[in-house]
This record gives sequence, C-alpha cells and structure tokens, in this order.
Amino acid sequence: MISPRLLLLSVCLSVCLSLTAFPASGIAAVDERLNPLVTLMIQRLQLSREVAWSKCQTGIPVVDPVREARMLTDLKAAGRQEGLSSEEVTRLFIPQIAASRRYQQELITGWRSGIDVPKIKPLDLASEIRPRLDKVNREMLRQWALVCRSSLDWADREEAERMLRDRGISSDVAKIASRPLDPQVAR
Repeated sequence: MISPRLLLLSVCLSVCLSLTAFPASGIAAVDERLNPLVTLMIQRLQLSREVAWSKCQTGIPVVDPVREARMLTDLKAAGRQEGLSSEEVTRLFIPQIAASRRYQQELITGWRSGIDVPKIKPLDLASEIRPRLDKVNREMLRQWALVCRSSLDWADREEAERMLRDRGISSDVAKIASRPLDPQVAR
C-alpha cells in the first residue's frame, strides 16, 4: 500500500514536470502568433460552405481547375507585393484549395444523403461569394508573410488543427488546411 505522503509527493512531481515540459506561456505564444491566420482559414472554409451550397443547388462540379489556377496565379502576384515568393504562396494555398474541395465534397455528400440542408437560398458564386473569398485570401497572404518564415514546429500545426476542429471543421479538412504549418514541408 502506498502511503498518503508518497502519493502526494508523486502527484506534485507529476504536476511540476508537466508544467516545465509544456509551459503555459509557450502554448499561449503559439496560439497568439497563429490565431489571425487560422481565423482566416476558418473564414475561408465557412465561405467554402457557401460555395458548396451554391454548387449543390446549381449542379456545378466541386473541382474547378481553371478557376483554381487563375486564383493561384493572382495570389502569387499579390504575394510578391507582400514579399512572398511563388513557392511560399503555393505552400499556403494549395492546401487551402484542397481543404476547400474536401469540405465541399463532405457537405454535398451529406446534404444528398439526407443531412439537413441550409434553409436559405444559395448566394451567387461570381457576384457574392468569390469577392468575399478573394478578400479573405488577400488577408491570408498578409498573415502568412508574418508566419511562414518563422520557426515552426509540430505544436504549431497541432494547435492550428485543434482550432479548426473546435470550429466544427472535420479532422480530415483540418489536417489539410493546417499542412502549411508543418515544419517538415519544404520551405
């Protein structure tokens, strides 16, 4: 039988070790540094929901390679104004486009299988959704310029994934969207 004094000592030691291994200030710093970018990722995925509803109602395919290529070209040009290379812009937006596609497919599949559909009329892609999406994309470039050259580690990607999941984004979509924050991704 373990004495109460020994049990208390082991609990205190465990708490002290956990506080030094993962100091609260380090966790807060990750969140504070990434929060603006991840918030924009969330906003972009929320707009992807609008895109999905519009495409579902009009029968437009989820994948639009011409639009995606044009958008990426425009973002690379805008990225140069922010001091970003084409590779840095691609590193951020290829996963965002893939996450958007995946999220749209998840939503449309769910709606077609009987999950409650939105009760609002779909917004127009060209005149209502895409201008808002373009604005979020430009702001993402500004935030990415602040983050992409910093020292990233596994905790950054994990925190971004958690923040996305906390907003109702599926784990698969969160993993894709947070991929640019992976320290293993070539810079």
